[in-house]
Amino acid sequence: MFSVYFKSFFYHWRTTCALAFATILISGCATPGLSTDSSAAELLVPVTTAPTHHYHQGKFVWHDLLTPDIAASRNFYGGLFNWTFEQHGRYTVVLNNDLPIGGMLEIKPEADKGAEALWLAYMSVPNVEKASTYVEEQGGEVIKGPLAMQHRGTGALVSDPLGAQFLLLNALGGDPADSEPEVGSWLWNELWSNQPQDSFIFYQNLGRYDSIFGQKDYQILQNEGKWRAGIRHVPEAEFKVRWVASIRVADPAILLDKVKQLGGKVWVRPGESVKDDNKNIAVISDNLGAFLILHRWLPEDKDLAEE
Repeated sequence: MFSVYFKSFFYHWRTTCALAFATILISGCATPGLSTDSSAAELLVPVTTAPTHHYHQGKFVWHDLLTPDIAASRNFYGGLFNWTFEQHGRYTVVLNNDLPIGGMLEIKPEADKGAEALWLAYMSVPNVEKASTYVEEQGGEVIKGPLAMQHRGTGALVSDPLGAQFLLLNALGGDPADSEPEVGSWLWNELWSNQPQDSFIFYQNLGRYDSIFGQKDYQILQNEGKWRAGIRHVPEAEFKVRWVASIRVADPAILLDKVKQLGGKVWVRPGESVKDDNKNIAVISDNLGAFLILHRWLPEDKDLAEE
């Protein structure tokens, strides 16, 4: 089970309005009858620098940050991970060691309400329309889509039957090739669920995961011999189920002072969880409220987990 340090974090995290990301889908699409401006035509970039023409169903292939302040977000992530950025109209591309790994889009909060930043992940599927139908048949919701997203492919913003939001994507030109993530790149995506068995059944069919293994409170979803995602059991009944992304770092402990200096918050330090295997993990939020896991990952970790 999670440490008590996670509990206040769970209830603090306010979900950004789903319609905010629907704005991205609308702005970047090429749907008949929909007006777009010149910046919208450049809004969403492909998820690969060159076409691969290969797809990996169930793989998370991209991450976008919704933020109320692009400059502040660039300052935080550039300072913490040495990320660099390219501007494409209103869309900011995130690069790690010159490789595009994600993007940022500024959202405007309502005048009487604040807005926290939020990372959303894209899951690869072969057919977004069929996957969207499956989501609805299983009790989930299609919030927006399917839509043709210019330069990126066909996408849909959905939530699973327990309310966790993510995006379905059939990427234009194919998915990024499977490779070991570099330090500073996305390592993992975890679903934090209070009903892990129900979550597993839903995602097993959606992602075509062919195996599952792990400990009592943590399950690993795998296909094509690759780890694709994890499901962490969070027993609190009131907890809102959600996806959380993790970044590979050399050592999470040495980054925590910098997190605070840059305006972020440290929620869980390495070793504060009751499980020994969390000594390499920290949970933080950035300077605008988006949550991330910092994870020290060594190749032998995978071998030990599969024993």
